[in-house]
Amino acid sequence: MSRGPAALAMCMTDLGLMVRRDAPEATMRQLARAAEAHGLSCVWTNHPPNQDAFGPLAWAAEATARIQLGLGVVPVSANGPDAIRRRLDETGLPLDRLRLGVGSGSGPRPVARVEAALAALRGLVPCELVLAALGPRMCALGGRAADGVLLNALTPDYARASVEQIRQAAATAGRPAPKVYALVSVAVGEAGAALQQRAAAFYAQLPTYAAHFERMGAAPADVLLTINEAAELPAHLAPWSGVVDEVVLGPVLVHGEADEALPLLEAARGVFTP
Repeated sequence: MSRGPAALAMCMTDLGLMVRRDAPEATMRQLARAAEAHGLSCVWTNHPPNQDAFGPLAWAAEATARIQLGLGVVPVSANGPDAIRRRLDETGLPLDRLRLGVGSGSGPRPVARVEAALAALRGLVPCELVLAALGPRMCALGGRAADGVLLNALTPDYARASVEQIRQAAATAGRPAPKVYALVSVAVGEAGAALQQRAAAFYAQLPTYAAHFERMGAAPADVLLTINEAAELPAHLAPWSGVVDEVVLGPVLVHGEADEALPLLEAARGVFTP
């Protein structure tokens, strides 16, 4: 049975934190500790193609004891299931706390490629499997095959529609609906705005994201937030409350320092549970 907007509005939204894998080790450890101390649900890091995020996430694991640890996300076109398992063994990431995010990467038949990877990973890694989804076909795959779905670069209204697609697919498959997480990137000040503009230009030239923005009827600049000070953040995050299971705050660190993110983390805490 489909769950309408009224049902989705009752969803309790948690707060997570994304720390990019290129942040210094000290920054990763400090922000992971802060996220756990403040009761956040997960600390994530990204995994760009031809780079490695398993090691940086292991720093976050070593600095914490309870918080969930998210990889968002490993491109399976460049990292097959066996290679992923090998890196998990090498880094010793705690599987009981791990959200292993996977994405299609590059190449033809992306949905089939990710579906095969998810099936293989089921037998290799006893952890939460999270699928990165932009369009309706990947959202449907997340609903029928993943434990969680990570959304990115979208408006709250489009996220609400994506959650409905995911839950409908799960219901059709006769399985529990996966958790849905949404990454919200936030930059502060002129220097942060410049980096955010570079990110927007990068997204715009990627065919999959170009199609995503066309479907959504929005531009990258509409979803990559830029504010003047942390006090402005709650007003931008409030429309997300009740839309997804977790909003993943993604601070843009101009200098790679934890102190750049801590005021944003504090400002965001009051918008979501706990």
